[in-house]
Order: sequence, then C-alpha cells, then structure tokens
Amino acid sequence: MNGPFKYSYCCAALLSVFALSPAFAADEQPGVIQTASGIDLIPYLNTGFKYDDNIASTKTFKTDSWILGITPGLQGQLLDGNNEYTFQTNLDYGNFLDSSDDNFLDFNLGGAADVELNQSNKFNLNANYDAGHEERGSGLFEGNGDLQNEPATFDSYNVGGFYEYGAQTTPARVQVNANYYDKEFTNFETITIYRNYSDTDYGASFYYDSGASVSWVFDASVVNTDYQIADLSGDRDSTSTFYRVGVDWEATAATAGSIRIGNQEKDFDNASRDDFSGLSWDASITWSPLTYSALTFNTGNSAKDPNGAGNYIESTTYGVSWDHGWNDFVSTNLSYNQTDDDYNGVDRQDELKVFSLSASYVTTRWLTLVAGVDVTDSWSSDENFGFDRNVYYINAQMTL
Repeated sequence: MNGPFKYSYCCAALLSVFALSPAFAADEQPGVIQTASGIDLIPYLNTGFKYDDNIASTKTFKTDSWILGITPGLQGQLLDGNNEYTFQTNLDYGNFLDSSDDNFLDFNLGGAADVELNQSNKFNLNANYDAGHEERGSGLFEGNGDLQNEPATFDSYNVGGFYEYGAQTTPARVQVNANYYDKEFTNFETITIYRNYSDTDYGASFYYDSGASVSWVFDASVVNTDYQIADLSGDRDSTSTFYRVGVDWEATAATAGSIRIGNQEKDFDNASRDDFSGLSWDASITWSPLTYSALTFNTGNSAKDPNGAGNYIESTTYGVSWDHGWNDFVSTNLSYNQTDDDYNGVDRQDELKVFSLSASYVTTRWLTLVAGVDVTDSWSSDENFGFDRNVYYINAQMTL
C-alpha cells in the first residue's frame, strides 16, 4: 500500500469520527441485563480495522497488512451489601487480510471477590485464565519474526488475593498478599519449552494515614521464579526481594498519585549468573488542572528476566499521557512511553519509544468510535534487533 493512500485513509477515519452527531443524553450508561438472582450482566462487542506496516516487528523485509479485529465479551457484577463479586470473559479474534498465518483467537476468563467482613477486616480473591498469543517478532522470538510461520501461543493462569486489617477511620492498616502465576507455551515446543515458568510471590504492606487523603506506605515482597527446564545457558531460577517505602494520595490540590522507592535483590540459584542489587521504584502522578483534562506521569525501574540471552535486564520506564475531554462526547489521548533496557551477561542496550494519539467519539449511548495511531521506534546496540512500526486503527465499541 502506498504512503499517501495510507495516511489519507487514517485522516478520513479520524474526520469521520468527529463528523457524526450524537442524539442522546451524555450521562446515559451502558445497558445492563438485570437477572432475578441479582447479577448484573453487561455484554459488549468491540470491532475494528487497523493497518500495521510491520506485523512481525522486523528490522528488514517488513510485511504489512490490514487486520480485522472482533472482540465479543461479557461482564458480570453482584453487589451484596459491602461485598462485590465480578467476572468477565471474552474472545479476541484477529484476521490478517494479507497474512493469514498471523490470524489468532484468544480467550480470557476471570473473576474477583471483594469481601468486607466488618469495618476492620476485608479480603480479596481473584483468578484469571488466558489462552493467548505473542505477535511474531515479540517475546521469545524478538528479532526473529520473519523466521516464524505463526505467532507463539500460550496458556497462563493467575490466582491471588490479599487480606487487610484496619478500618479506614483509623490511621494504620496492614495488608498481606500472595499471588501465583504460571505461563506455558503451546507451540514451538523445542524452543519455548525453556521459557515455561511460574512466579510465586507474597508480601506485606503497612499503611499509615497522615490525613488529607495521604497514606505513607512500607512494603516488602518476595518473588520466586521457577522455570520448568533449564536452557543451554544454565538454570535461570531466581528469587527477587523488594523493600520499598512510599506514599499514596488522592486528589489534593489537583494531583493524585502513588510513589514507591527502595531496593531490589535478584539472586539466582545458578552461582555462575550475576545477581542484581540496586534501586527499584514505581511512580505515577496525575495532575488535573481542569476537571476535563489530566496529565499523567509515570516511571519505574526493576531487574527482570530476558526473553533471550543474558542473565537479567535492568529496565527503566518513563511515560507521560494527556487525556482531554473537549465536550461531553469527544475526548483525546496523547501519550509517549520509553523503555531503556540494559542487559547483564551480553553486550546489549535497547531503547524503545512509543508515541500514541487517539480520539474517541460517543455517537450514541451504545456506540463509541475510537481512531488513532501508534508509532514505535525500537533501537538496539545489537544490530540483530531494533525496528520501526506504525499502526493506524479505527474501532467501534458497542454495548446494549
């Protein structure tokens, strides 16, 4: 597809979003099916087209395609006093018009229970199952998307929850939590078998409210990562320990946010691998100078496992996004996110930049149109990696 037509189509799609005239009250909510048992059901359907000029995220020999996406889903909610029970499920189908080998059908099912025993005792339980995929050229096959004949597929399971003691009216609260995550690939077994793994993490957080919607926080957590089979470079099993302090605050003086900073220790069972010890942080701050406009800043740093060679990656993220409501029906989002990865065990540094722009238009109570573009610039000191990618899309989000 030539460039002028591609950009013209994207502009036309954006203009068509703004050209429609709504004929409903802006505060109307999506339709809900209320059952006799008290469960509220919200069915939805998202569908759209997008154009991707580099579907396998390759540096050379790029393949482009138009993609039809269809996502039907169902959400459910049951309110029982102060307790809330929710579930959600959906299918996600992608049809690549110029590359049928990339077609996918994902499935997701999840649920959660938030139970308040009394004002000082509450707990949460949640579970999720994904039958998903990784796009060609991503994850384990990063830099080798042109060698894949289909996406890598996987099953993942996540079970977790927390228990919290302390009333909201008292300054101090304690929360203990635990979570188990398991991921297993279902194709390319001779390669992916070495990246089937599970994470078991547990921890505790202490909150102290100092007034004015501000909570000081101290948390500690441990993550045990276990791989089913060691790859040729040796055992990758490890234990990561985090100790961090921080602060949470709700909207005060037009800002809200959460900050955590502290230390991470990542220790490998394999003595031949370098361990990591260093600063770790997570921060997200939202500034809302107007009720209909918000700027969000976020950053983080931690050591994580690589998809390919190396012991670990020290990954630092930065991001900023601007959400603005132009009126009751039209809103836009402009964002920039950057990830800097420094590898240990191999000579490699990566820099990933993603620019995104989208516009949403609520045409009727049950239909919202979203059009946008994502521009990705990936650079690596290793000439085998790095790519450019542009994705243009228009979606329709429908409810009852």
